[in-house]
Amino acid sequence: MYRNDYLTKDIVVFVMGKDAFKFSGEAALNYDRYLGPLMFEPYAVDLVSRIGNTDVKSVLEIACGTGRLTRHLRDRFGTNVKLTATDFNTDMMAVAESKINDGSVIFGIEDAQHLSFADNTFDLVVCQFGLMFLQDKKKGLSEALRVLKPSGTFIFNTWDKTENTPLLKLIFNDIILPYFKDEDTSRFLVPFSLFDDKVLKSWMEETGFNDVEANRVLLKTSAPSSKEIINGFFLKHSLGAAVMAKNPADFDKTAEAMEQQIIKQFGEVNIELEFAALLFSGKKG
Repeated sequence: MYRNDYLTKDIVVFVMGKDAFKFSGEAALNYDRYLGPLMFEPYAVDLVSRIGNTDVKSVLEIACGTGRLTRHLRDRFGTNVKLTATDFNTDMMAVAESKINDGSVIFGIEDAQHLSFADNTFDLVVCQFGLMFLQDKKKGLSEALRVLKPSGTFIFNTWDKTENTPLLKLIFNDIILPYFKDEDTSRFLVPFSLFDDKVLKSWMEETGFNDVEANRVLLKTSAPSSKEIINGFFLKHSLGAAVMAKNPADFDKTAEAMEQQIIKQFGEVNIELEFAALLFSGKKG
């Protein structure tokens, strides 16, 4: 039996009709525990490696989540560099604060569409896989530009479409979307909705960014077992909660089918995977 008490506590919240996956309470911990190493850690390392040796004195991170990128930013820049990490989700940020436990990092609750900071405050603004959750994405870009100092840089990631990452194609396109075929399934693809580099590049240029660059980044990653993937993407994820809400009798069947397909395509232990994402950067004139 796959079902457990986790999904009966209303801990996982799937926000239907809104551009967000919302993780609160225990769900935020599980998000970091299972999906952090698999998806976010490799891209955090990659993003920080691309910042270069610029003269940075102040850094703002938008949508810091559970702090995967925050930790690498703190390691990359000395404590003489002011690092401010923000998110709209208090529970995700609580995980970040408890894990990093560094008084030199300033944490704050912020709506990336309405930042509280003054104009021309930061040398560098970064955002790892957060822009797609904003209701007004262009407003988010304009806010990043506004708080940057002249010649400052904004660098951020978005995921490629699920079809270009075999594991995500299996989970979303082959299993989850068909199960909800009688509904509007676009809500399930919100995290992977900003995959058009030409559109994003044009948005940045329209906002006022200069020297805009876009790169597709393929990174290898791994999972110790199929069980870890099932926990991360279904049993302790909003996808599982959505199936449970629609028909509890289908929860175990869907979990079993997903795990068997993962084993068939990728193996059962020491699973090697590849993810695809986009990396964007631009400067304030």
